[in-house]
Parts: sequence; C-alpha cells; structure tokens
Amino acid sequence: MNKPDNTDRPLPQPTSDAQVMRDDMDFFGYCLVENAIRSDELNYLQDRLIEQAEMERKVHNHKNPANMDPVNQWVGMLLNKGEEFVQLMRNPTCMSLLTYLLGDQFIISCVDAQIQHPGATDMPLHTDQWWMSPPVSVDQIRKQPSELARGQNGSLDSEISSDTISNIAEANVMWMVTDFTEENGGTRVVPGSHLSGRQPDPSIPHPVATVAVTGSAGSAIAFDGRLWHGAAANKTSQSRFGITMAGCGPQFRPIENYTRGLRPEVFERLDSILLGKLGFRSWSGYGHTGNPGEEVISLGENSLGPLYRDKNSTS
Repeated sequence: MNKPDNTDRPLPQPTSDAQVMRDDMDFFGYCLVENAIRSDELNYLQDRLIEQAEMERKVHNHKNPANMDPVNQWVGMLLNKGEEFVQLMRNPTCMSLLTYLLGDQFIISCVDAQIQHPGATDMPLHTDQWWMSPPVSVDQIRKQPSELARGQNGSLDSEISSDTISNIAEANVMWMVTDFTEENGGTRVVPGSHLSGRQPDPSIPHPVATVAVTGSAGSAIAFDGRLWHGAAANKTSQSRFGITMAGCGPQFRPIENYTRGLRPEVFERLDSILLGKLGFRSWSGYGHTGNPGEEVISLGENSLGPLYRDKNSTS
C-alpha cells in the first residue's frame, strides 16, 4: 500500500471530523464522510434518482466516456432533474472539502449519477484529472494538449513520485445513494496514488492492488482527482446508485456545460453564489460575456450586440 511516509496510519473511516477528513485526503487522496445526506432527505433522493434512471433507460443509452460497460448507467445533468439534486450543492461539509482542495473560486464540473446495475463489470482504473499533463523537461517531446486521451501511458507504479507532479486541478464528492459494498460495485481506490504523478494501467482485471471503499447509504467519499480509482463489478441482484459532484479550478473546462444546458427554470431558482459555482461568472477576466465585472454573466439574449451611430445625430 502506498503512503506518503512510513507511519502505519489506518485507512480512512467514516467521520464527521473536518480535520480528520482533510488529513485523510492529504495522506491517502480520499476521505469518508459519515451522514453526508440527512436521513430525512435520503429517501427522497433515492426515489427521485431511481425513477429518473428507470425512465431514462427507456429513451436513451448515453454513456460516460470513462465507463463504456453496457450495463453501467450514467445519468447526467442531474441539476435539471430535481430540487433534491440541487440541494447537494448546498451541503456544507462536502462543499468545504472541495474548497479545501481547490480553493474558494472552484466551479462545479458535474453533478451526475454513476449506477452499477447487476452484471456491470469492473471499471478500468483511471484518474479524473487525466487531461492534466504532468510537468516535462525542456528536452522532452512537446505533446499538444488536445492530443491527450484517457488511458494513455498507463503505469503499474503508484508509488509517490520522486520528481515533480501536476498540481491538483479537480476533485470529487461521491454520495452513496445506496449502500456501497465490495460485492455491489462500490468504488475501489489505490491509496496514496494521487501523489504518483502517473496515470494507471487501465487493464481489466485491475493490475495493481486496490482497496474497496464501502459505506452505508447517505455516506460520501471525497477524493483528489489524481487518485487512481474505478467502480467494481456488481455481483449482486440489486443496483448500486452513486452521485458524483466534481469540482475543478475556474480556469478549466467542466464536464457539464451549465451555461448552455441548465434549464431556465432551474437558473431562475438559483442564487448568485450557486450560479457562480456553475460557471455563470468570469474568473480573472476569463469566461466573461462582455462585462468582466458582472456578478452573474449575461445570457446570450442579454449580451450587448452591434451599436450604430444615429445618422441624424450631429454630435
């Protein structure tokens, strides 16, 4: 097992202690949050997600590029699909963990569901920050950023790098909407791999030792986007439901395009703080729609268009 030093620190356990969560995150690349969803909210969230997933399977089979298993299901743009999902952005513990890792100005990259239905197979090990190229020396061949692809240059070495690595640019919270077990497709991780500076070999079965992250419904796992991880096979007769909320630095492109795809009625219900978290603000001048100082960027129909002089004016 990979650890940042030679201590015998135990693997993360569910906790409500903010400092323990941060320490676990730094040390192992992930932490476990107990009671991340209040018990009085969990049933509503479960019912809404199960219903949405059932109905979406009847109209499309959209797949997450990170998991093309035909039995796995991806339900995207959850913020358009129920107030229960919007409330996840108001969870103070989980939002504070993303802030700890990414800073106050982070934006939401996605709020989506990853569902391992019975028969779903192991997901390849991967990082969610695969698009961030590591530092290179000046004598190395330059790689064009648009040529990066998932699963490239896979490694079996998850040990801490002795060289420079990419800074963190992405992080995640995954809510366990149903119980996560070793048998039903709970996430598996390689502790400490967030400090390796490498991408994992995506071979199936997993070519390196992994640890199952288990927990009861309502718990959550928060993790560094550089951590090696992947959903396990679901060997049970019940589906495993999880919701991921990913955050990224404000200078990076999010997975879900909220400025284009957020439904108008959802936009109208959100305050300026949450709209900012969804990318409806500029950052250091980037992403503006004509006025970099706007608290919430203008929608297209409100952006300033062509202006013409009055031909009858003498001034």
